[in-house]
Amino acid sequence: MFRYLSQIVAVFIVTALSLASPLSAGPLDLLVKPSFPQCHDVKVLGKIVERFNWAEENTWNRGFYLEDIERVRERVVQNSSSQQIPRRYCRAHARLTNGRHPTLFFLIEGGQGFAGNGFNVEFCLNGYDRWNEYDGSCRTLNY
Repeated sequence: MFRYLSQIVAVFIVTALSLASPLSAGPLDLLVKPSFPQCHDVKVLGKIVERFNWAEENTWNRGFYLEDIERVRERVVQNSSSQQIPRRYCRAHARLTNGRHPTLFFLIEGGQGFAGNGFNVEFCLNGYDRWNEYDGSCRTLNY
């Protein structure tokens, strides 16, 4: 009995080590590695629209909403081995319901979602950062 149990444990350890190796792309990698989406990812753009419209509805009440995000492009990716958090800086044009098209700057941070899984998005709409959270003209996100 003990011999069979030790063989099962040995097979389990070898399997776990092979899944954890950087050359493999097993199911464990999907659970361990944080997702790091592209700038044009629907989840990223949806988060921006949802958060902007929520803030407009519950805080600002200026009478317009973020309708669409167009001309999305990547500016810089910081994903070196010395850096702990991978970051992707992006730029786009926002279409507001008041007819204006300001520049939208946003940052995607990998591994910064709930409990270190997923991603986080920080964004700034040029000319609409009333509290200067991202400095003048969204300078901190305009990488």
